[in-house]
Amino acid sequence: MPSRRALLGSVGSGVSLALAGCLNRARRVEAYVQFKLIDGVIAESGRRREVPIVEVDASYENGTQPELVHLDEEWADRFPVPRRPVVPESLHGALADRFDAVRYVVGATSPAWAEGEESLGSFNVATTRENFNRVQVHTAMTASSDGTYLTVHSVDGLWEFDRDDR
Repeated sequence: MPSRRALLGSVGSGVSLALAGCLNRARRVEAYVQFKLIDGVIAESGRRREVPIVEVDASYENGTQPELVHLDEEWADRFPVPRRPVVPESLHGALADRFDAVRYVVGATSPAWAEGEESLGSFNVATTRENFNRVQVHTAMTASSDGTYLTVHSVDGLWEFDRDDR
């Protein structure tokens, strides 16, 4: 019988592949990365508990570094540049060994996603480790989202912030 970790991993992969087909129909937009985070997920007694590993937020100022919001002490030495987190295969393996699942999230913001009177709209959703590694906070990109998952189509340098980009 497969372990709980193996079962959760295969279910997560299946859901990701199922969603990938839907993403091809999502509209591509110019967007910027407003935050990145990694959570380790522990499944206990039918509940999911998220353990924050690292979180980086935008400064919204041109020429300034993103803000390091959180870095778990247990994993701090695994991120050489914490404000620009990248997860190599070895770190992903260590996280997968420690947690039941690893959740990569990229918060993306675009004028094209604005609703009503708003000037911007955002999707703060899961993505793959590969997409997570392709972008950093403040990155300009072409992306699409169905509201549950983010796909990065291209990386287009740094976003030039103005006062409406918050």
